[in-house]
Amino acid sequence: MVSLANRPFADSSSWNTPVSNNATFTKLGWPASNGYNYNAAWSSYSPSVYVASASDPVVQVTYPATWGYPGGTVNIRMPAAANGAAGTDGELIVIDGDVAYNFWQFKRTSSTTGTAVSFGAENVVTGDGWGSKSPFLGAGITAVGASQLGGLIVKDEMNDGDIDHALQLAVDRNLVKAGAVGQALSSDGSSASGIVQEGQLLAIPPGTPMPSGLSAAGQQVFKAMQTYGAYVVDVAGGTTNVRAQANAFDSATIAALAKDMHQITPLLHAVSNNSGGSTVTPPTTPTNPTNPTTPAVDTTAPTLQSVAASGTGLTNGNGTVHAGDTVSLTLKFSEVVNVTGTPTLALNSNGSAKYVSGAGTDTLKFEYKVAAGETASDLAINGFNLSGVKDKAGNVANLTSAPRQPAGTLVVNTSTPTDPTTPTTPTNPTNPTTPTPIDTTAPKIQAIAASGSGISNGNGTVGAGSTVRLSVSFNEAMTVNGTPTLSLNSNGTAKYVSGSGTNTLQFDYKVAAGEKAADLAVSGFNLGGVTDKAGNAVNLTGAPLQPAGTLAISTSSTSTDTVKPKVQWLSASGSGIRNGNGMVRAGDTVRLSIGFSEAMTVNGTPTLSLSSNGTAKYVGGSGTNTLQFDYKVGSGDRAFDLSVSGFNLGGVTDKAGNAVNLTGAPRQPGGTLVVLSSWSSSSRRTATLSTSESSLAAPATLESSATTASSSSNVTDFMSGSRQTVGYPSAQDQAASSAASDGSLSSKLALLSQYSASSFSTPAAFSTGGLSQGWGDSAFQTLAKPRG
Repeated sequence: MVSLANRPFADSSSWNTPVSNNATFTKLGWPASNGYNYNAAWSSYSPSVYVASASDPVVQVTYPATWGYPGGTVNIRMPAAANGAAGTDGELIVIDGDVAYNFWQFKRTSSTTGTAVSFGAENVVTGDGWGSKSPFLGAGITAVGASQLGGLIVKDEMNDGDIDHALQLAVDRNLVKAGAVGQALSSDGSSASGIVQEGQLLAIPPGTPMPSGLSAAGQQVFKAMQTYGAYVVDVAGGTTNVRAQANAFDSATIAALAKDMHQITPLLHAVSNNSGGSTVTPPTTPTNPTNPTTPAVDTTAPTLQSVAASGTGLTNGNGTVHAGDTVSLTLKFSEVVNVTGTPTLALNSNGSAKYVSGAGTDTLKFEYKVAAGETASDLAINGFNLSGVKDKAGNVANLTSAPRQPAGTLVVNTSTPTDPTTPTTPTNPTNPTTPTPIDTTAPKIQAIAASGSGISNGNGTVGAGSTVRLSVSFNEAMTVNGTPTLSLNSNGTAKYVSGSGTNTLQFDYKVAAGEKAADLAVSGFNLGGVTDKAGNAVNLTGAPLQPAGTLAISTSSTSTDTVKPKVQWLSASGSGIRNGNGMVRAGDTVRLSIGFSEAMTVNGTPTLSLSSNGTAKYVGGSGTNTLQFDYKVGSGDRAFDLSVSGFNLGGVTDKAGNAVNLTGAPRQPGGTLVVLSSWSSSSRRTATLSTSESSLAAPATLESSATTASSSSNVTDFMSGSRQTVGYPSAQDQAASSAASDGSLSSKLALLSQYSASSFSTPAAFSTGGLSQGWGDSAFQTLAKPRG
């Protein structure tokens, strides 16, 4: 990402997709403004954003297991000034190359080290900004698992005059119902009277007039919410906020925007049926904020700023295309444009490029399929047919002095030889008297690279069963017919898998038993059927045979590795689980990730026995350092903090065949993960007594219970290991049940008579690392057995 002025994520991302003109809008019951319940988060409740450069130092950031990522470190280039935003959240986004790294509670511990409590990452060029549901992997640290760059108001982008993407909303927790929808990975909403859900798209209906008196920032936010909408990504305490870049805006701009949100936010409707129709109705012309009676009319026509060509066989706009090839022409305008009809471009090759996508953005894409007989020494646009291309105010594009020539030299050559043995020399279209020479130059191999599991920069050792990817680079695009192969000095063979039409062909080599090489090399090229576009076979003179690095092939059955692998860490993730914290019930699935000291091989189906009396089954990870196990919570399963009670890892070995050394293996994932078979629907207090076969040990703790009293008794018992829980009803329960009597309780409460209350702590809710959730609406007490 070169600049923060560019919107992040792929054009196909829902963040960058305008609301459909077929969408249905449903009014929401937003509360009336009270002066503070609608706002713009900035500084302490929004992230700082930095773009790294090649000269910035590499910082190693340590983080625990979070959002599907196993605990560890990530090394990224980071500007010296980069640090978490002010406040307890300490949110930070650093864009290094094409990846946005998102941290929560980030702390810079030195110029080259830092820590964070939560972490997520997403590619800002190809990613969608939302994360993955399967496998579960967050793109950032919002409650829905989305990157916090998604929907963030960024100053450099706002300076261009338009926010051309959806915004993000943190909604008052009293207005957010439970459950995640859309592309959200999880939710922390819980309000029974909520009006929205996390992951939901909201938008201002088209035709809604812009409120008068909005600031410049407020006008841009209104337009974005009417064109693209806003996604609910988090809950907030007592206020509903848009979020703005913490390290860019001045306080006066944010103060004005915060005031504007009291007029803008209540205009948001729930969006449904948001499919079909790519053209967006332009927002209603806003009222002039300086003179509400005079409309502010946009009369400035958009201009064309650049033209770029791309396609198979083209590099930076350079190359030659033939009949049947497709060229993409990308036109960038000075502002967002809408499209009606099907605009076209007339080309100097006598061909025509047709519009394919980009409405609602500042970039339109046209495609040109080269037809027989079309020629050009350097492709250019002869004429623009753009009558249906207009800005949001309806201004047609101003094409005066518009660029017509894409960068580079793009030759269109569709001349076909009439005699394969004596080809007719085609006429040079720029000078008919000068013939254009036929391509008779054979392509050459420029480089070979090896990659795969256990291989770093071409270095490593692989054994039987491993797959090595050999990438063979040529000096021009190649066409493949048949199945070419590479003979290897290990006595193995690499088979072609992909790459036809590009400069690089991919070959895969699966190592077989008995094959070996001190440093893998190609002993023979079997490239029949591999030619350039002109049909020239490969010139193998001087072709490189050795991939960079030293790649040893060792399949000896006698291994010198006798060190047993060890379990290094455990982590738990899944819907409703955040940083290992949460509660799960029957039917929920928990992903348990186990990190080993080296790559593991799995045969059979290993399992984990769990403290909830459940079992986690192996689902994937063979060949890597991390194995994944899934645990589907069964009816009756329960645990106050899920742990592994037994490792059943028969068939799990390292590459040398060593079984796992479980001495000292961690058994408890980070965080507190409660397994409940059901929820209690009434307030209930329980006394938990530590017992042995014939005696009671003190102290005993009154804890929350998710059990429900049976119809025959107001007392509930359940066993958990060596702990007995005796439940008795609260005052509320007793008042509600006329059937209860003191005598019916005395026998079961007699067990408590030897204890006295040593403390009476009554927290409002059970807390799990930042996820606050009432547990049966119960409090707890601690009883201590008297001494003497």
